[in-house]
Amino acid sequence: MKSPEVFEIEEKDLLGRIGKLFTDHGVVETPTLAPVINPSKNVLEPKSIKEIGFTLLMTNAYLIKKSYDKLALEMGVHNLLGVETPIMTDSGAYQLMTYGSIEVDPLEIVEYQVSLGSDIGVILDIPTRKGIPKDQVRQEVEETLKRAEQALNVKRDKMLLVGPVQGGLYLDLVAYSASKLSKLEFDVYAVGGPVQIMENYEFRDLVKLVMTAKMNLPLGKPLHLFGAGHPLILPLAVAMGVDTFDSASYALYAKNKRYMTPYGTLRLEEMRDLPCNCPVCSSYDIKDLIEMPSQELVEKLSQHNLYVLRGEIREIKEAIHEGRLWELLEIKATAHPSAMEALIEFRKYIKFIEKYHPETRGIVTGLFFPSSSSRWRPEVYKHLSNLKERFIVSKDILVLIQETPQKPFTRFGWIAELLRKIDEEELLRKVHVAIISSAFSVIPIELDGYYPLSQYEVSSNVFIESYEEIASDVEWYIRNKNFKTIFLIYYSLPAYIVLSISEKIRRIGVKIYPLKISLKHDDIGKTINFIKKIANI
Repeated sequence: MKSPEVFEIEEKDLLGRIGKLFTDHGVVETPTLAPVINPSKNVLEPKSIKEIGFTLLMTNAYLIKKSYDKLALEMGVHNLLGVETPIMTDSGAYQLMTYGSIEVDPLEIVEYQVSLGSDIGVILDIPTRKGIPKDQVRQEVEETLKRAEQALNVKRDKMLLVGPVQGGLYLDLVAYSASKLSKLEFDVYAVGGPVQIMENYEFRDLVKLVMTAKMNLPLGKPLHLFGAGHPLILPLAVAMGVDTFDSASYALYAKNKRYMTPYGTLRLEEMRDLPCNCPVCSSYDIKDLIEMPSQELVEKLSQHNLYVLRGEIREIKEAIHEGRLWELLEIKATAHPSAMEALIEFRKYIKFIEKYHPETRGIVTGLFFPSSSSRWRPEVYKHLSNLKERFIVSKDILVLIQETPQKPFTRFGWIAELLRKIDEEELLRKVHVAIISSAFSVIPIELDGYYPLSQYEVSSNVFIESYEEIASDVEWYIRNKNFKTIFLIYYSLPAYIVLSISEKIRRIGVKIYPLKISLKHDDIGKTINFIKKIANI
């Protein structure tokens, strides 16, 4: 029997993780992509795909059964493909989605995968097709669940079994499917039916589908996403907690003369140069490729596309290791409007994401806030939640100071000088001091040393883009902590932002005194004296 320790998680960022998936033919480091191999029409030899760096391959047990049947059983799937790397086999569900029916019994195809020697097998689920009425989808989900329960009774030896979630964009059915499957002991869970969503670049809908499934499945189990092979979407899929993917995109794009890049695909005939240093692009120029015979061109483009996909997986893993997965999502989101819409949708699940996002890691790095979308990251949500639920203030006067590039604020720059002066005048007994921050909205000075409240770099544009949101957070903080008088000390905020913040605060019946400071030593002294005078300290 297989070991119960099928999956080990080593590092996390957002919901993404680097892990180890244990199979009979070796350990697969996740996240990873399993290139799909057609057993009858190989564009590339499986061995050459493995040599590019893919440790998990996928093929179709239903097609193998149709083409080779008993011969394949005698050889085994690894000998058939000519590799000893872990192999995942599909059950024919894609053909079922494409053609409407296939000639195989659900239990028979699971048993066939076991006999083939598959490392990871998939039950014969019924993929949810786009545009199908909800009543029909409900029936198909119930049938998939029935098949899932029956498949677990098949003696599997060492084969891991995948239980796919169905329901499409009927999210209540997706949640139902996932919650029912979560009670069944599958080795791997999967999200089914995204192919049509992916083909139409409906990435926002993909986020809804995957996140609904993820929130209702066992978090410690590996999650597979069928048909995800577009470079733009891989980092987001990993951020949603997907560990493995399968795709034939490398070959399908090549047949259409589409050249993958990290930010989308290009049409070969419209290109001027090859913006890549993979072995293919280093050996040929654009003219060489265009003039190649068709079959050779498809082979070379397939190789190039695989190198791009491998590079994406490597970049994602390094981003998880360094805690920069969110920053990678932001970079990808700028490449296509659909990717940005997907990131906006992903933001809606931030409460769930923050719950499982690691607070600390081995490598401590500062956070980058290049744009207003950086404020959607879980660290900001967590900080504001902690202010609301845990941070207690018992003073009536708030001194709110504009952030400076120098950090920690209590140790460097004019804020540190201002704080020393406040301390000398014994004002801290009467006033609460906080920083108005582009990244975190409000940072009480007592929390200045806590990561990452002093470990961030932020573009000056973030405040400009987000000032209304920041002003709302400041208003909330004042109301929540019951301040009666506010001194807003700033040096470079535009007048309209100061006015916006001031109006919000006055509307809730709180006095505010905006004080522009020149950063000179004498000016700091004058500011302290003004605070003492107005506050009667």
